[in-house]
Amino acid sequence: MIKKVGIVSLSSGIIGESFVRHEVELGLKRLKDLGLEVTFLEHAQRGMDYLKDHPESRAQDLIQAFEGPLIDMILCAIGGDDTYRLLPYLFEDNQLKKVVNQKVF
Repeated sequence: MIKKVGIVSLSSGIIGESFVRHEVELGLKRLKDLGLEVTFLEHAQRGMDYLKDHPESRAQDLIQAFEGPLIDMILCAIGGDDTYRLLPYLFEDNQLKKVVNQKVF
């Protein structure tokens, strides 16, 4: 049963911006109303500029979400045309392949 959700931002860091705080709070409320425990991965809310400049941090969050035994489901807050920049960091030394396990993604 899915109880714990880890939220990642694989493209834009918009969920870390103050002008969408109300939307993030509404989304969190809806997930919690479904009985889910929600956690944001380390860099998910760092903001648009940070995540644009640090695709390696976005990749690190995804790897940690797959590694983390306390996360049942990985939810992408946003994906888009910048996600391709994570590829070198996900496949370097087969990092993603080493941690992928059965999780809802």
